[in-house]
Amino acid sequence: MPKALPPIPSYDDIQASSCLSVKCLLEAVRKTFTKIPEHRTASVEYSLVDTLMSGAAVFSLKFPSLLKFDENREEAHIKHNLQTLYGVSGQAPCDTQMRTILDPVEPAQVAKGFDDITQKS
Repeated sequence: MPKALPPIPSYDDIQASSCLSVKCLLEAVRKTFTKIPEHRTASVEYSLVDTLMSGAAVFSLKFPSLLKFDENREEAHIKHNLQTLYGVSGQAPCDTQMRTILDPVEPAQVAKGFDDITQKS
């Protein structure tokens, strides 16, 4: 005899996320990134959050390398996406600056930004 299917939950029991757009998900990641402490003590040209979001853009916009991102970051549509979707104010850091800024950041802190949006229930 086949196993009985579980009952269908009521509409009130379903906890659907009201944040399923790319922009909303990236805002959630950015919010988590703001909690990562700044490790630099001197005056900074690029905020840690903007640099982390630029790094996220490298992967989600499917650039094959940081160098390719650096070559294209000033193109109008890339710059527009960085500002509107990723919240990067001003210019994104070049590949060398990005490496210098992000190398001391603990990967677990960065992963938390993505864990928060993938493990919501």
